[in-house]
Amino acid sequence: MRAALAALRAGEAVVVTDDEQRENEGDLIFAAELATPELVAFTVRHTSGFLCVALPGETCDRLGLTPMTHDNRDHYQTAYQVTVDLKGTGTGISAASRAATIAALGSADALPQDFVRPGHVVPLRARPNGVLERPGHTESAVDLARLAGLAPAGALCEIVSAERPGEMARGDELVRFADEHGLVLLSVADIVEYRTEHEARLVRVAETAMPTSYGTFRALGYREQLTGTEHLVLTAGRVDPEVPVHIHHECLLGDVFGAASCTCHSELSEALRTFGDSGLGVIIYLRGLGGTSSCGLLRPNAVPPRGAEIIASGIFDDLCRHDVAADPRRGTSATAALAAQSPPAEARLSSAMNVARTIAASATRSVAVAGD
Repeated sequence: MRAALAALRAGEAVVVTDDEQRENEGDLIFAAELATPELVAFTVRHTSGFLCVALPGETCDRLGLTPMTHDNRDHYQTAYQVTVDLKGTGTGISAASRAATIAALGSADALPQDFVRPGHVVPLRARPNGVLERPGHTESAVDLARLAGLAPAGALCEIVSAERPGEMARGDELVRFADEHGLVLLSVADIVEYRTEHEARLVRVAETAMPTSYGTFRALGYREQLTGTEHLVLTAGRVDPEVPVHIHHECLLGDVFGAASCTCHSELSEALRTFGDSGLGVIIYLRGLGGTSSCGLLRPNAVPPRGAEIIASGIFDDLCRHDVAADPRRGTSATAALAAQSPPAEARLSSAMNVARTIAASATRSVAVAGD
């Protein structure tokens, strides 16, 4: 990834492959704002020539780029917009003309009236959360340009096979193509992994004191960047890796209506009472995981949604980092973690799972510990 981002900043193209079970193709991708006639000519020579520029939705709206159709039946839901040319570029088909159009689409100074429609460059509307929402070349182009510190706009085109005329290049041929031309080769999965490892998935959005019938707790709100789902945390006293924790999954029937068919309401009330009395403990209230419907809560022995442990551990880790950093006397583990470099994604996932298991174990004994 680092080599790919450096290449993009240098005005070079990179080769991006997608999943074998998806299109199983490779695209040449380069930063739109750094488009040159030479780069466009190289791209046209080795690809289908159907040059596209991936853009964020807000850029499409700002430039008045409208959908090519409102009845999109494309298998992968690629969001094609009406084709454009930059005004004053003649016919718009030459490498120089298309380079000018691509660069203009990547410019923050561009205006809707700068373009004529139809044209010879195809804008594509990327999903808001990039490859984390849709693992396609469109989102890859925008994410790569943004991660490289450039305008979030990337030109892309599918590489054709030199060995099998009439087909797209795949697999080993893409590796040979990248080696022959000195291009960085990466996959959409690499971009997904990089973003997952380096970008915050949970954001603390609110914090306030919340009086309850069990005492006053510190209430914190967290939002998942990808889904927008918000989770609630109540803390009593200090927060460190040893504090008792109760993880609670949202249960409409139990929490709100006190349904006798489950123990959710009584468990939450007992945790609030125990932590309120002792002045020490954390309640992590996970909401809306997995899109569970209220009717689904009628099923007995429901399995906690996939990903709940990771989210809970991420929230708890954030609490520990903030509280220990604010008062170093509470411990050194979190402050040391702040200074450490991020480990590989697999190690981070394993660590998160271990933390979650620790939290879960603590939760099972939290009432007894706090009551001792």
